[in-house]
Amino acid sequence: MAKKKLVSIKVDEKIHKEAKELGLNISKTCENALKEAVRKLKGEPKEAPE
Repeated sequence: MAKKKLVSIKVDEKIHKEAKELGLNISKTCENALKEAVRKLKGEPKEAPE
């Protein structure tokens, strides 16, 4: 597993509340969104699901 970096982000209160109520792992969800954004910007192909 890659080393993790502690970061702070600001998120709309309503979406944060809804995400928590749904049981989403906010850290993992944000990390996955960043990975996808970087992949798209670099023009890399989408990873195959595991």
